[in-house]
Amino acid sequence: MRPIFIIPFLLLALQSLGQRNKQILQFNKADYPVSKFVNISDTSYLGQVKIIVTMSHPIQNSDVNFSCRSWLTILKNNKVTTRKFYDIEAVGGCAGLYKPTIQPCKNYFILSKFGDYAGQTLIVDTNGKLTILIGGAFSISTDKHYLFATYDSDVSGITIYDLKNKKIILSKESMGEERFNAFYFEDGTYFVSMEHNDTSKEISVGILDVKNKKITMVKKPNSFLKNKLKLKMYNEVQSLAKCNCGQ
Repeated sequence: MRPIFIIPFLLLALQSLGQRNKQILQFNKADYPVSKFVNISDTSYLGQVKIIVTMSHPIQNSDVNFSCRSWLTILKNNKVTTRKFYDIEAVGGCAGLYKPTIQPCKNYFILSKFGDYAGQTLIVDTNGKLTILIGGAFSISTDKHYLFATYDSDVSGITIYDLKNKKIILSKESMGEERFNAFYFEDGTYFVSMEHNDTSKEISVGILDVKNKKITMVKKPNSFLKNKLKLKMYNEVQSLAKCNCGQ
């Protein structure tokens, strides 16, 4: 007769878990009193789409056992389309959700998620749909056709996203120990540089073939990539004044 009682207890456990997950997905101010936490909230708009980013981290010497919690809520016409919750470890670097000072595309709202050795580039469209890419900091082509993101991770890599057709062209790790760095455009071709010593006579350069979805690595003179050809990088961790969960 004992197995008969398992089902009610299981249903109760699942209901409790569902309620807990719902609470986690929504920031509850009462759970994060100012005596123990620093809470930061920011609201942005993309037409009828509302994007709310909330971050919370414990104050110094607090007995709380997490580094940074971040909530992303997206609404279209005041109806929630997406909720995301991140419990993030800073792992010695930036942690949290960050938007650029100026959004580079009128039809998208783009953020970067840092921390956990698992960076992301988050793209919200005018319908409130969220697309998540492996990435972190990102560049946009001058014609607004492509987004290029570098992995914020212990592994170097890049993601190329087609903004016009809303699809990933490629997402690829570096094959060697060198790390992808910055993006350039010259004479109809996109390039990605690798981190290198400024005194090096030769540098590794990736030729980005967006049509055939591939990267070809070549050696070039140090002077090959010129600063005037460099695409602006958004949300570089070096440029974020407060990147430890908003502080």
